Amino acid sequence: MGLAFVPINFLNNRFTLLDQKSDRYLLILICLVFSVLYINVFVPFNINRWFSDSGFIQFLRLSSYGLIVSLVLLFTQFPLRKLFKASSFTIKSYSLWLLIEVLLISLVYIFLYGNPLGNFFNDFVFSLKYTLLGILLPYSFSLLIIFYKNQRAEIRSLKEEINKPGIKEMLVFKDEYDRIKFSVRTPDVLFLEATDNYISVHYYAEGKVQRQLLRNSLKRVEEMLAKNKVVRCHRSFIVNWNQIEMVQLKGKKLQIKLRHCDKIIPVSEKYSPLFLEFLSQQESV
Repeated sequence: MGLAFVPINFLNNRFTLLDQKSDRYLLILICLVFSVLYINVFVPFNINRWFSDSGFIQFLRLSSYGLIVSLVLLFTQFPLRKLFKASSFTIKSYSLWLLIEVLLISLVYIFLYGNPLGNFFNDFVFSLKYTLLGILLPYSFSLLIIFYKNQRAEIRSLKEEINKPGIKEMLVFKDEYDRIKFSVRTPDVLFLEATDNYISVHYYAEGKVQRQLLRNSLKRVEEMLAKNKVVRCHRSFIVNWNQIEMVQLKGKKLQIKLRHCDKIIPVSEKYSPLFLEFLSQQESV
């Protein structure tokens, strides 16, 4: 039964790669450059034979296919998103948005290069087929570049936060409505764990590990605590850097052992470089 819900839960995860305007501009730029170069160098689908042209005119025509993709993406990623107030997406909703982008590109191709007054349905199926095949590579490549860039920036930010001198004495925790719910001394916080729509804040007080529940997302709490020595190690966990007792490699995965706590905290592949560096620093001490 549990396995049946894995795809649904995955599709409901947030799609954050294109939340920032700078990343959307980067998507459009990469798609433009990649498409123009790819189409002119490799000439997929014998696209150079679709019209009886050659030389510079053919170069302009082939390049225009990539230009159209970029112009449509410029429209969908800015005016259209603003019109529909689509500031954020889930994986499911962005898949639908991408389908809309492909349909729009296909329609533009028909009106510019096809015969919309003729057999529209056949032209549309033809255009949709080649649009899907043509956009798959540059769009995927762009998202990979953006993902890599964001990962590098996040790890760099974590390192900077860890190296900042001094920490706040108290960590203040706010709920999803930005209301203060409770606070805990920074040295006493052990780890935070995401559980459905809640976060479990585990801390050490009165000689034992205690827990407080907070209704919020781990991402938002991570942003609230950005200036403190707490670091993300997994999509479901944040740990207090100063409470780390041991980081060990078990098989191919890193695990964290905290003081006062028997629970083993996993380190995901995304955050492994930071903790591997921590291990190497300890070895050199």
